[in-house]
Amino acid sequence: MKSIALVLAMTVVTACGGCASQAALRQAAADSWAARNKGDYETAALDLDPIVAANPDDPRAYIARGYDYFFAGQNDRAIADVSRAIELEPDAAEYRIFRAQVYPRIHRSDLALADANEAIRLAPHTALCYSSRGFIYMTMGDSAKAITDVTRALKEDPNNAVFMVQRGFAYGMAGRYGAAKRDFAAAIRTRPSYGASYSALAWLQATCPDAKYRDAKSAVENGKRGAQLAAPSLLAALATMTGAQIKAKPGAGQDSTALAWSLDTLAAAYAEAGQFDQAVAAQKQAIAHNRTAPNPLATKERMLLSLYQERKPYRAGFDSVVPELPWISLPA
Repeated sequence: MKSIALVLAMTVVTACGGCASQAALRQAAADSWAARNKGDYETAALDLDPIVAANPDDPRAYIARGYDYFFAGQNDRAIADVSRAIELEPDAAEYRIFRAQVYPRIHRSDLALADANEAIRLAPHTALCYSSRGFIYMTMGDSAKAITDVTRALKEDPNNAVFMVQRGFAYGMAGRYGAAKRDFAAAIRTRPSYGASYSALAWLQATCPDAKYRDAKSAVENGKRGAQLAAPSLLAALATMTGAQIKAKPGAGQDSTALAWSLDTLAAAYAEAGQFDQAVAAQKQAIAHNRTAPNPLATKERMLLSLYQERKPYRAGFDSVVPELPWISLPA
């Protein structure tokens, strides 16, 4: 996802052809990429200003900058950019999908749903349109409609592990934990390198309200795997440090919401296993990495840290984390 803005920006620059300022625009795109790779999405967006100014009628320029604003948590600016792109290219379903994922952040699920419905009208056989509307229904607490939409997305794209994880969380919201577990396991089989699949299963095994589905040992194993796929060097640090000793810092390209959530999950798994020092260490790392767009547990991370410091596990299930899952709000 982070590379989309660069690809779009470079495409716009290339389209400039022989214009005299092409070298400067290429430098702007390169500067934007460098800032993005450091997790500085606000600077990345500002670096794209010359490209937007040089191409005021190219919707891709606005979408590229809009992605950076999205990851910077600057929702109003992201909406403004994608809205301008839609004005320029009103039949682009993907632009509607993008805006539909920003609106819930400003508590406008009605506008998000309208965009998702329009995207489906424009591209009725595009899986991501249904997945996106399913996500919106999840933010609205309507697990039944979410399951229906993501099931339709999987009909269009049956091997998409992201959709499997998304539907698993919708099943979790509905209290259908067995179905959730099957979807998470299917996602792991389908795409073994997708860390969120392991983290999702670990979340079920660590926090499920139904003790039948909790499995501390497997939760830790899957939580470690999910975090390892997100940031191998960070996991190595966590394996040898306690909360008092931890010194690992977010590295370039590592302070993403998906990574932060994988660490939240690992912390919950450690707590379920009674390994509270490790839980505290992992939770502190999650807080350190949650510096850009909202983490699904952003409003709860300090509470979770206090809970683990009190040597208590977290077993709140799915409703508390669904509304802002980063790996289902935009394609991974």
